[in-house]
Amino acid sequence: MTTTAASTLLGVDALLDPLQRALKGAGAEGAELWVHRRRASVVRYSHSSIHQSAASDELDVHARVAVDGAVGTAEGGSLAPDALRDLISRAAALAKLQPANPTWPGFADPAPYRAPHAFDAATADLDPAGQARAIAAICASLASGQRAAGTHSVDVTEDAIANTHGVAAYAPATVAYLRALVQGEHGGAGYADDLSRDHRGLDPAGIARRAREKCELDHDRARLAPGDYEAVFEEDAVAEILRFVSLTGCGGQAVREGRSFMAGRIGEAVTGARFTLHDDALDPRQLAIPFDVEGTPKERVTLVENGVVRGPVHDRTGAKLMGTRSTGHAADPDRYARGGHAGNLVMAGGSATREQLIGAVTRGILITRFHYTNTPDPKRATMTGTTRDGTFLIEDGRIVGALANVRYTMSALELFSGIDLLGPQRLVRDWWSTNGMGSIVCLAPAMKVSRATITGSSPA
Repeated sequence: MTTTAASTLLGVDALLDPLQRALKGAGAEGAELWVHRRRASVVRYSHSSIHQSAASDELDVHARVAVDGAVGTAEGGSLAPDALRDLISRAAALAKLQPANPTWPGFADPAPYRAPHAFDAATADLDPAGQARAIAAICASLASGQRAAGTHSVDVTEDAIANTHGVAAYAPATVAYLRALVQGEHGGAGYADDLSRDHRGLDPAGIARRAREKCELDHDRARLAPGDYEAVFEEDAVAEILRFVSLTGCGGQAVREGRSFMAGRIGEAVTGARFTLHDDALDPRQLAIPFDVEGTPKERVTLVENGVVRGPVHDRTGAKLMGTRSTGHAADPDRYARGGHAGNLVMAGGSATREQLIGAVTRGILITRFHYTNTPDPKRATMTGTTRDGTFLIEDGRIVGALANVRYTMSALELFSGIDLLGPQRLVRDWWSTNGMGSIVCLAPAMKVSRATITGSSPA
């Protein structure tokens, strides 16, 4: 049976009202309930054939209760009145076992927030048959001898939060994602993807074309000698770099503890003037809701402006410790460290086309995306890992051949200090977030940089 958008969403009454009723009897100096519901539908395909269609519907409820300056937390999975009362009771009991916390900032007070903009009813209503049609369009666009693999996923989320100070907020959101890895008879591969709140914003034919063209170029791979090269990073690769900038350096706690590239350098230039980065959940192109998990409205925060550090994002606890106020960047404590999480990044772009980016390279490489990245030096937002699914040699402004995947060690600050050209922004996620191990969404441009350090190459 096909559901309607109205039945797909539980809605504000079903999510927010139970929280408010449960809090009326909290009996503590303060309490908070936050619920996150996620309904996910994913269709996977390989060898140009769908092999799996799966769906899940999960509900997580988080309680925080303050007693005599101490805070206890508890988690559950039900909105039933008895379950919510039990959750509050368990959190209160845990609070009573702890000493007072001098850093506790108290619960948020009510404040107006922007109307949610990231929900699309048609996307919430999309069924697996609709997802299959998009996959079929990719497979129908392939050349003879090519085959495709990938996923089409749709997430529908609802968040509601209420506390005893009067905060009451609710927002739905949708995320549609489609990717293709095209492989050829010669063993080459090409990758492309699209991300949108609206499934109609995904372009199966365009994804197939981009991946197919790279697959056709990916043959007779050469090994690249270690060294410094000019480089063109496509948007998926830039998102990976921004992930490390965010996780290692853009939260207030990392700055306070001296672990961030911002520490001791606010107001100083740390990159070249062509790099500007905001965290902006309010950008209408972003996939975000307008308040955080503490009920604080999200703000647009300038992180780096024309290469100069402006400051980090904050949650309520981190803001108190740094003598400022929350910017609305508290995140799920089960996934991210406290102090503030920059998860909706907007990097300034430019107008350079892909051809112009490549044409500006004398001798260098084109990088489609990365795989299994890590950071050996968080203070400089350094990342290491390997390229994947489309690495090519550029000479005199032309792609002249395919390269074996390269290993790299690059500081994001050094890369962004060497930006020569920027393309238009595109909505993308890093490899980890795409595979469900994070939640960072980027409006990121492709870029051409003057120097990227390659430390090795895999066997051709």
